[in-house]
Amino acid sequence: MLEVLLRGGRGEKIKSEKQPRGKWVLNNGNKPLDLRTLPRCQATAKSTGRRCGNPAMNNKRVCYLHGGKSPGAPRGNRNALKHGFYSAGAIAERLYVRMLLKRAKDLMAELRY
Repeated sequence: MLEVLLRGGRGEKIKSEKQPRGKWVLNNGNKPLDLRTLPRCQATAKSTGRRCGNPAMNNKRVCYLHGGKSPGAPRGNRNALKHGFYSAGAIAERLYVRMLLKRAKDLMAELRY
């Protein structure tokens, strides 16, 4: 059996009478994979309308070039955390101060008469 090691350590291509032509065996022991059967990127070009055609990332619609590696937008409203003006604690504190001012105003009105 004649074995040819590819450059870059990506795998071995085995040529023998027992295996079909073009069969790949990976270094880490994974099963051979036919790249033609992989799901394809669904991103389309604006100018031509044609699809990208690269293999899509696992559990994604698009390839790595079109955002397949991106985890997405951050969860929650992080813009409110920049200054904290609309946080629950700040709103409760403003309501408490407003209530104290109203009581003080009412007390001043009672003392006046």
